[in-house]
Amino acid sequence: MKNYGLFRIIALLIYSFLLACSAEDGEDGAIGPQGEQGIQGPSGEDANVIASDWMDVTFSSVSGNIISTVLTDARITTEVIENSVFLMYARNSVTEPQSIVTIPFTEPILGVSFYYVLDASINEIEVVGVYFPGATPIPDLINQVRFVIIPATMDSSALVNLSYDDMVTQFGLD
Repeated sequence: MKNYGLFRIIALLIYSFLLACSAEDGEDGAIGPQGEQGIQGPSGEDANVIASDWMDVTFSSVSGNIISTVLTDARITTEVIENSVFLMYARNSVTEPQSIVTIPFTEPILGVSFYYVLDASINEIEVVGVYFPGATPIPDLINQVRFVIIPATMDSSALVNLSYDDMVTQFGLD
């Protein structure tokens, strides 16, 4: 019985608190003083984002289940690799609707994964396709690639999973 009495007292306290609350707000207080101005970030125009044009690529077989294509671009330097965010996109310009994917990516239905390797010593980008065992290589699955270099002066944490459409919008690219 003692537990029942304690339960009634707790229930009455909770009920009292609920009744004491009102759905109506009181008057708003006075507006506080203006806070300090934050640090000015870089403007979008100062980002110095480098974007390549869409480049036609042709893949060649390296071994049974590996295909590769190599691009040379003088903008692929050690400084860029060490101090920038490098994004790579691919598409097939012949198929409709066109879909643009971020490399690296995996296409499980066709059984292939694409990656890229940067070699600053010779200004090269190698795009590699690795087919799963038993999958048939399709060399023209990707026929164009594009890269975007975003300098380290920008906050790169928001760029890790940036879709192509978001990247084009954010940096005003074509």
